[in-house]
Amino acid sequence: MLWLFLISIAVFTYCLVQILFNKKRLRVEKRLDEIKQDKYTAEKQSGEPKLKGRTRLDFLHISQSMKNDILLSGIKMRPEEFVLFWILIIFGPAALSITVSPSLLRAFILILVGTFAMPIYLKMAVNKRQALFERQLGDALMVISNGLRAGFSFPQALDNVAKDLADPIRAELRSVCREIQLGGGIETALTKVATRMNSGDMKLLTTSVVVQQQVGGNLAEILDTISQTIRERLSIRRSVRTLTAQGRISGKIIGFLPIALLIILSILNPTYMQPFFTTTYGHIMLFIGAVMECIGFLVIRKIVDLKF
Repeated sequence: MLWLFLISIAVFTYCLVQILFNKKRLRVEKRLDEIKQDKYTAEKQSGEPKLKGRTRLDFLHISQSMKNDILLSGIKMRPEEFVLFWILIIFGPAALSITVSPSLLRAFILILVGTFAMPIYLKMAVNKRQALFERQLGDALMVISNGLRAGFSFPQALDNVAKDLADPIRAELRSVCREIQLGGGIETALTKVATRMNSGDMKLLTTSVVVQQQVGGNLAEILDTISQTIRERLSIRRSVRTLTAQGRISGKIIGFLPIALLIILSILNPTYMQPFFTTTYGHIMLFIGAVMECIGFLVIRKIVDLKF
């Protein structure tokens, strides 16, 4: 298994060099990916073929959904590099474990953990970025409303907000402004952002802008109302989070208590805990315990995660 360990080290070194010495290139390519994504959507609607450039990692066939998630998450890695790093996480610890102490069950557990670790991390990063976008949207609408009152057009007000606020809303509004400047419709540009960020408030903004363009009305007052609604919803969400804090903390304590006891007993009495790590039945018991821990954690999280 030494060759597997050496291959894992080589892949890890390659990924590390790519990440550390190409940060500027990653920022540029991320912006280009945003433009290519808009172009891809336009070409898909018009029926024109999409021209694709080739890269050194083009042999990795990555779904468009994963590419969109990686772009949306803000991770400073190209999709191909993310997949390579994921492969390393899957096989690297298992190869190291087999090299140190041959145990197929332990290697299988490490492979299983590595398989689910990166998708979970990616999903958490996407959700975190979408939640931050929701929090920024209320302030952005207030600034847009003030810009409309000052005499700016709606695209000009969007451009001013994109210059002043931080990511992720800055990047999303810049994509809207860029598409409008290239001749796209406001409704189409805003709908793309609402779909990409999975934001109900952004969909409400899109509907309000479209209705105002069709029948007229005071868009500044409409945006003020939407902004106030968003702020009230965030306030209610914070209150609910405060009320459910005890349940979430209890779930974390109960979840980490068996792990803490395992570590403490392994230090105080290694002989007593040794069968868990040296025998097949011990490995099976640890695996079953880990699965039950994960199930309990997900159940408690589902209980305290209120949707409204």
